Amino acid sequence: MIFVIAFFVAMLVTFALPSLPPGRELVGFLGISITDSTSTGIPTTTLVVGFFNGIVYGVTALLIYSLARWVPGMLSRNRDR
Repeated sequence: MIFVIAFFVAMLVTFALPSLPPGRELVGFLGISITDSTSTGIPTTTLVVGFFNGIVYGVTALLIYSLARWVPGMLSRNRDR
């Protein structure tokens, strides 16, 4: 659920700020051509950049959430020893 929420938030923010990193850099790195064509009124390149940003920020949010849930448990187990 955390990944899905972060994915969609990152995509929506990218639609407002298409230059939001790292999506644009990933598109360039992977050699995806930048086009002016539109899909549902949004430039195709912005959709691709939004998808990449959603993946990157979704995975980042999931890792942070997982670590935040895991670390307190590890600390309490170490205190009990």
